[in-house]
Amino acid sequence: MKTSLTSFDLRALVAEWQGLVGGHVDKIYQSQDEVIFRINLAGGGKAELYSRAGRWLCLHELETKPESPPPFAQTLRRLLDNARIVAIEQRGFDRIAVFGVERGPDALRVIFEVFGNGNLIVTKGDTTVAVQAPQLFKDRKVQVGEPYAFPAAGVDPLELDRGGFAETLRGAKGQVVRVLASILNLGGTYAEELCLRAAVLNLAVAVEQERRPTVVFQEGHAVDATPIELVQHRGLERREFPTFNEALSHYLTVAEPEAEGAKAGGAAAKFLRRIAQQEQSLAALREEATRLEAQAVFLYGHYAVFDELLKAVREGRDPPEHGQIKAIDRKERTVTLSIGDFDTITLEYEKDVTANAQALYDRRRDALLKAQRVEEAIAATRAEMEAATAKAVRAAKRPRVKATKALWFEAYRWALSSEGHLILGGRDARTNDQLVKKHLKEGDRYAHADVHGAPSTVIKDGAKASEATLREACEFALAYSKAWSAGLAGGSAYWVLPEQVSKQAESGEFLPRGAFVIRGKRNYVHDLPIRLAIGEVEVDGHRKIMGGPVSAVAARAARYVVLGPGKEDREAVAKRLAAAFTVPIEEIARTMPPGAVEIVERHGLEA
Repeated sequence: MKTSLTSFDLRALVAEWQGLVGGHVDKIYQSQDEVIFRINLAGGGKAELYSRAGRWLCLHELETKPESPPPFAQTLRRLLDNARIVAIEQRGFDRIAVFGVERGPDALRVIFEVFGNGNLIVTKGDTTVAVQAPQLFKDRKVQVGEPYAFPAAGVDPLELDRGGFAETLRGAKGQVVRVLASILNLGGTYAEELCLRAAVLNLAVAVEQERRPTVVFQEGHAVDATPIELVQHRGLERREFPTFNEALSHYLTVAEPEAEGAKAGGAAAKFLRRIAQQEQSLAALREEATRLEAQAVFLYGHYAVFDELLKAVREGRDPPEHGQIKAIDRKERTVTLSIGDFDTITLEYEKDVTANAQALYDRRRDALLKAQRVEEAIAATRAEMEAATAKAVRAAKRPRVKATKALWFEAYRWALSSEGHLILGGRDARTNDQLVKKHLKEGDRYAHADVHGAPSTVIKDGAKASEATLREACEFALAYSKAWSAGLAGGSAYWVLPEQVSKQAESGEFLPRGAFVIRGKRNYVHDLPIRLAIGEVEVDGHRKIMGGPVSAVAARAARYVVLGPGKEDREAVAKRLAAAFTVPIEEIARTMPPGAVEIVERHGLEA
């Protein structure tokens, strides 16, 4: 199974990344050895450059990204926020990709070292200003504040002509395939391929002629992703992609879960090795206990013989010929002999037969106690193995969570009414202000719950909306108000015209942030239920999770739940809904009401 990029892979990827030039770095995320650059493309749209230290570098969307950046990601954001990508190249034929970026007057380089343990370095001029993993080599330092130096360049086989290629092969020692893999930097897969294609000495020509990005499967498992079709994969199942980036991204998507599944077997193997060692110890202890008991029984069965033997050794006389004395230790006051079925039995000659037999029984008891503890340890290891294996299997089988496409109005609470009008609500005082100032226009309508602590709510094109939409907007404003956390069953809300909404307070009064003055007649809607539905809808061709009035969600979603104020923790419910809809929990959390909940209805799914 392919486990990392080769230099040849990187050459193909860099050629495809030229469309990123002119784009701007938007956000940077990090999770342990994974770093993701979100890039705003020059022609519109976004791309995500995924890096896993020493293994992968490609355009690949990671489904869940940590919101809180660790220190290295914070440093990258500070250095590269809105930086413009001006060049992308591979360093020779090495597994090093260099992104040239500009941020204001500063020219920087973002260097991905995709070899060994991997690294990500940012330089300003020739000086390192950020490094993922500081390293010290014999011939160079990769540390902040130090001049950055590339490792010694390897041979670029794609730049060699026939003569140069042959001369390099003749000048190196070892098998041809190993020379191709190491000296010429092709890696094992492409070295074997070149040997299979012995007539093709210019691989660069082969790439241009046969660029067919492919993911290769063996017995249903993804085993490789290549920019060209390989002879060695002939006869295997394959799937072609327009670009190598897409092929590699698909490979990471389908192969990584299999690798996770394989971890279950790997975890089991580790525990099985431990159990084997423990069982070995258990067998030895049981054998020792049996031997000690047999020796004690033998002593009692030949009491007179051993009594005379021990006396003779104590008195310095020659013992009777009832066995072979192997050693007498006057310092430890022991005698070791071979007698009967026992090759070795050691006794304390200062003690009588009974005391020696009792000492053997005591040692037997200790061995049995140790054996009991080993048995308990084996049981604990088996339980640990089962838990670890089950966890690995669950991780492998867990649905892969896919974030939905972000839309502009998700900065606010939002819903589409049953008639298709966009309803927007503030999430806090800041977005209340922002919503009214930026988005409340002529022809819209403004709604608010008749309770303190409710969001400002805007109905776009509300002048064209019917009573049904205006009622839904009032329900929306009430559901996201403090009436929910107060546990109320119902309440009232109202709607007004845009010109009735003012930020200008009455003389002598103070208007806090997020609050507005409503002047003139309010159009009240009473007896509104405090209910909220959360469902899966389609918006402009994109799958979205929407929270809103029950009638609005029911009009658009086949799969949804209805929530009411309750006693269940909202985070626990959000977690279950995220699993049911297979989206990140953050998408559900953004739609949840402000308080404890209960699920009162389910439609099309279990949660």
